[in-house]
Amino acid sequence: MFTKYLVPFSSSSYCCGMSPKLDKIVKTYKSLSQIPALIGAQIQSPNAINTTWSQRNLEMGATTKFNRTILLKNLQCIETTNPVDVSREIISRVSKSQKLKAVLREKDSNQILEIWQQTNLIRVVDLAALDVHGNVYTDVEFGAFEFSPDETKLLYVAEKKIVKSEPFYKRKKLDLKDVGDVSKPAPRGEEFLFEQDWGEQLVGKKQSVLAQYDIENDSVVILKGTPTNVCVAQPKYTLDGKNVVGVSYFVEPRKLGLIYCTNRPSTIFQLDFEGNYVEMPLDNAAVKSPIFTLDGNTIVWLERQAKGPHMACMALKKTSYPITKNSTSETIIDIVEFKKETTNNRNFFGIFTTGFPKRPWASPNKLFLNTAQKYTINSYVVDIETGDLNELIYNEGSQLIIDVKDDLVLALRRNFLVPDSIVLGKITASDPAGPIQWTELTPKIEVPEIQGATYKYYDFNKNSCDFNAIYLGPTSGDNVPLLVWPHGGPHSSFANYFFLEEAIFLALGYAILLVNYRGSTGSGNATVNFLLGKVGSADVQDCVEAVDAVLKDCPWVNPKQLALCGGSHGGFLVAHLSGQYPEKFKSVVARNPVIDIASMSIMSDIPDWCYIEAGYSYTQEGAVDDDALLKMRNASPLVHAHKVKAPTLLQIGFRDLRVPPQQGNEYYFRLKANGVKVQMNLYDDNHPLGTVPNEMDNIINTILWTEEHLGRD
Repeated sequence: MFTKYLVPFSSSSYCCGMSPKLDKIVKTYKSLSQIPALIGAQIQSPNAINTTWSQRNLEMGATTKFNRTILLKNLQCIETTNPVDVSREIISRVSKSQKLKAVLREKDSNQILEIWQQTNLIRVVDLAALDVHGNVYTDVEFGAFEFSPDETKLLYVAEKKIVKSEPFYKRKKLDLKDVGDVSKPAPRGEEFLFEQDWGEQLVGKKQSVLAQYDIENDSVVILKGTPTNVCVAQPKYTLDGKNVVGVSYFVEPRKLGLIYCTNRPSTIFQLDFEGNYVEMPLDNAAVKSPIFTLDGNTIVWLERQAKGPHMACMALKKTSYPITKNSTSETIIDIVEFKKETTNNRNFFGIFTTGFPKRPWASPNKLFLNTAQKYTINSYVVDIETGDLNELIYNEGSQLIIDVKDDLVLALRRNFLVPDSIVLGKITASDPAGPIQWTELTPKIEVPEIQGATYKYYDFNKNSCDFNAIYLGPTSGDNVPLLVWPHGGPHSSFANYFFLEEAIFLALGYAILLVNYRGSTGSGNATVNFLLGKVGSADVQDCVEAVDAVLKDCPWVNPKQLALCGGSHGGFLVAHLSGQYPEKFKSVVARNPVIDIASMSIMSDIPDWCYIEAGYSYTQEGAVDDDALLKMRNASPLVHAHKVKAPTLLQIGFRDLRVPPQQGNEYYFRLKANGVKVQMNLYDDNHPLGTVPNEMDNIINTILWTEEHLGRD
């Protein structure tokens, strides 16, 4: 079932004076940008599903979030309520009984905590006014917002309260002893003391604490007992309510950027309400997302070795609760080096995810998880007792399990040509991994602008490593331009889901090649590790091989109209491709590209990335390794900059801590000095350039630059 999604474009002052081409591009952007994406859903009952969606709001220059409730009868959708704007909700959580809801809002830069019951609002707390802690963490790396099992308390993570310092000399207005104030005096001369935060997109997050709000007493306390050499994250109450379990990140000798990185040394901790703290005795481990089984007797989490590449294959682990200093872990699913076969005879390339659905249990020992697999995201059922793994087969794109309640399971489906839709299935307790009959709850959205486009997978194998590419575009035609697009990371991957920029290019008549070169996730851990020490060569060769395969297979693609686009490590690759193959590509757009790994190694929040990708271990102990720095330099696009001919657009965030803006600056001036047409747009943004106004500007400028330098009318 399809429904058309047409957004009429109304003329406004924004469009005045535009050329017909620009007018068409802006209209296309405006139309496609209003297609919503699902960001959360929960089964309330057999008769109601609550969903949360996001949508770009161009007039507000921000993202709008809204709720819609799907009403059911006999598991069929009978009605969907009108959207309700929840953009001011930073985070919210409904208690297990559904009698309470906690909401965190932002008001005038302050965070407001609200507790609602089914009929009314019962608590409102200005957390800044309490002055117990700093801002609440709501990011995926640290955040939590959890009701206690008896629903009398709320657990969350916040920034530790800053103790204000005074200068060495400050005139005193009044002796505090004269007014009976016996509080500890502020330290002197420490107002400029450096304390490191967690880097890109986690700026200001320096020392996390566990906070607990008591709903009945309307009070907040900080849980004691966590040591100073860790930052705690992702906490959860134990089922018996006696302890909190979560992740402890080790902060010595330094914090390294955490977002997009699963390799940070860490362990599972347990803390009771008397301040007794204990850690799982894991060896050189990096862990994510501890959860409890339904009976509360087992803890399950994701684990890999610490250090090494930032995103690598994870193992699924478990241990018995409670944790002691002698606890041991058991492997449910080990790290997959190449591939293995699932219980239902499907190829499986390992776990490449950082978490689980909020409610992931199909039965006491059957766990749902989602993970990247080559060019899709697939969903699985794992038996945590036997290790049996069954794929929930879906052949039309990506499928993600998003919620499970009793015998109902909710899933999200998407592909490059069809935006998000929701399906509901029913499982049997005796066989949760068995065939599921799915019912569509939301109609598939038909996007008229990309009708006639298709996608096709290309598989390659080199040096016993799988990699792949995905063609998007027409199936026939004449002189079709091809946009070659390697992903960032490098240890990530393109998966089959609808995203705005590819849809706009398709709507404008382009073909697109998304390249998951060796080093990408979803194709086994050996493929991830293969790239180390080979960046700038193996990944570049894979991109060229994928381009040549498409040119051979798709005669309608014009080999003289090849354009490049990529960000971060994708920007690194398009800069390499334009330098190493100056006659092959006619236009380049690079967003926050890595240009010189050696200089980045002393500026980035992830200096370890620079060493690891160059094939070295990272350390700041001892003398500087000149050989490592030389290897970094020789693997960088900078060494090929003098050969570049293609006009190049650089899109740079001057608040980027991951790939600092000096990388783009150096490339800009070097290309200019060598007579290359180059333009640089500088955005008040961080690494993703993700704010709505900046995203709109960089997407439209990408299209205009590519159109101009391919000579398209």
